[in-house]
Amino acid sequence: EELQEKNKLKKLTYFLSLLILSSCGTSTIMVNVQKPADITVSNNIKNIVLANRTTPSKSNLANNIIEGITSGENIGADRNGANYCMKGIINLLSQNERYNISSNVELDLKGTGTSQFPLPLSPKKIKKLSKPYNADAIVVLETFDSDSRVFEGKPIEKVKKVKGVKIKELSYPATLIIEIESGWRIYDVENELIVDENKFKEIKEFKVWGSSPKEAKMKLPSKNFAIKEAGFFAGEQYAQRISPIWITVNRTFYSGKDESLKKAKEYVKINEWEQAIKIWKNLSQSNDQKVSSQACFNMALASEVNGSIDTALSWARKALSKGDKRASSYINTLKRRKIDQIKLNNQLNN
Repeated sequence: EELQEKNKLKKLTYFLSLLILSSCGTSTIMVNVQKPADITVSNNIKNIVLANRTTPSKSNLANNIIEGITSGENIGADRNGANYCMKGIINLLSQNERYNISSNVELDLKGTGTSQFPLPLSPKKIKKLSKPYNADAIVVLETFDSDSRVFEGKPIEKVKKVKGVKIKELSYPATLIIEIESGWRIYDVENELIVDENKFKEIKEFKVWGSSPKEAKMKLPSKNFAIKEAGFFAGEQYAQRISPIWITVNRTFYSGKDESLKKAKEYVKINEWEQAIKIWKNLSQSNDQKVSSQACFNMALASEVNGSIDTALSWARKALSKGDKRASSYINTLKRRKIDQIKLNNQLNN
């Protein structure tokens, strides 16, 4: 029953589509689709615990301080950034059904405190750490390092009104770029394996404008704040690597000229898809080749929203055979979604 309720909720989420644009006989909606993880973690791994291993051990403390002085980076800012990196991964993983996170527990372990990977944790240590949480795996942030730089761009001329009079003025850009390098490992408790071991670089930009280069730079956020934001982003990016996530995509459908298409569009606005489908099915048999092809295209979208990619492909191919040029691109999109669905079924054990 719980699984059925989850599936109902998933389908409901999938159906929630928002009309955002109408022009030239077409409209655009935003649809929630599930994107597979970059890597497929064994289905045996369900319960996980997270660990932050970026604090240096006593033996690594001196090296950590030297690296901080040499690079000119704020060691404290990196530690805060690592904490926010953990918040980022927790934020995304706690929103999906792939993993159970052990009460949002975050283990604090000692590592190098630098950008260098520490030696892997021993199987014995992993089993000891995981036992209180009955965890199948431990996901560890092993390293965290940040680099920052500021760029001053060429000014552009802007026109603004002052008391009704147009005045030209120069506006100067300044950009703070934060580069985060995070190193991760996933330890499989039962099989005593390292499932994933990788480093990733993420870049976050903060751009502002000012009436002078100095004013622009003063408007930039503090480095500490920017590293926290970038760290959170890096954590979310790794979560996407190991877990399926829901994303919002744009989809186009035909809504203009023919009165029946306009009526179906109104049903889509209020999420009455079944009513819209009745109209499109009827129009797909129209003697007007253009109307028929557009209705077939819309039926492809409705089928995708209903979760049937094969049926969507069939309708899109009908639209293409009737001369609809948009259908070719949509067919390629649906083919990619079909490949993604196979991955998802494997990752979610469906």
